[in-house]
Parts: sequence; C-alpha cells; structure tokens
Amino acid sequence: MSSVADPEAIINAFVKTIRPAFISTVVHAAFSASLFALFVVLLALSTKESRCCVVFPLNVFAICIVLKMGVLLGFSEGKVAVGRPYWLSPNIPLAGLAFTLFPPLLCDSILLIRLFALYPLSSTRPATLLKIFAFPFCIKCARVVILTLFFNKYVGSATTAEGLAQSEDSTWFCNPYMVAEWTMQIVDTSGK
Repeated sequence: MSSVADPEAIINAFVKTIRPAFISTVVHAAFSASLFALFVVLLALSTKESRCCVVFPLNVFAICIVLKMGVLLGFSEGKVAVGRPYWLSPNIPLAGLAFTLFPPLLCDSILLIRLFALYPLSSTRPATLLKIFAFPFCIKCARVVILTLFFNKYVGSATTAEGLAQSEDSTWFCNPYMVAEWTMQIVDTSGK
C-alpha cells in the first residue's frame, strides 16, 4: 500500500470544496458588471432636470451600495475559491452580508419615495396619504426588524471566516427569518 493518495480524488475533493465559492464569485462579477453598465447609462441619459429630482441621487446611492456589495462578496468568495479564507478578517464577510441584506430594503424604499411624485404632500389630504403609505411603512419596519434579528443571529453563530461560510450554507435558505423577509419583500414590491 502506498501512502500517497489518489491524485484524482484530491482534485475532485478540491473542486467540490471551492465550487460554491467559485460559482458565487462568477455570479457576483456578472451582476456587478451589468449594474455598472446601468450606472453609466443612468448618468449618460439623465438630464439636468432629472438630476434635480430627489429620486436621482437616491438611485445613484443605491447603485453604489450594491456595487460595493458585489466587490465585497466577490473578494470574500474569491478568497475562499483560492483556498485562503483564513486571510480574511471576519469583518469582511460580515460587511458583505450586511451589504447583501439591506440594499433590497433601500431600493424598495426608493420605489416608495417615487409615490410622492404621484401624491404630493402639498395637494394630497392627510387621510389619503395615510391610506397609501401606512401599509408599506409598516412592512418596511417589520423587514428591518427581521433583517436585524437574522444578522444578529448570524454574527452570534459565526466567529471565523470558515464558520461564516459553513453557517451561511446551512441556514441561509432554511432560516425562518429569511423566509419571512422574502415573503414581506414580495408583499412590499407587489403593493406598488
């Protein structure tokens, strides 16, 4: 018996280990590139009047936040793909998670702000404004609470970069907080 392991088994185990991180890195790079193209088009096709609207800087801010999320997640998943997750500070994956969880809420809030163009505060009765904005505001508050609870639980359960990767794989799609968040996000965006 030889003490040398089968090279094919070693390669297969390595590929199985890095495959999720590699796929995630490629997906984040593709979406970040398309978002960067959207950012360039937004700036190129905007007029002076449209840049003065409140929604324009909010859209630019949301795109910048999501681009930062793509860079953070690409960086942390790229480190895992090359087999060096211990080079990461535990704060980098946590920052990536925060930038993953909260930008959808920001983008949905920007969509809600656009309703003020249809129902200006100066010409709409307070009762009408209350009917229009009460439900979305309550849903957004509930989403913030759910996301904060999930983030606190995630931070409490993971202490290292390797622990973060393991806990993300095991709890992300089965976590009741995330299922509740996704359900509320569907309700929130379908109401507009």
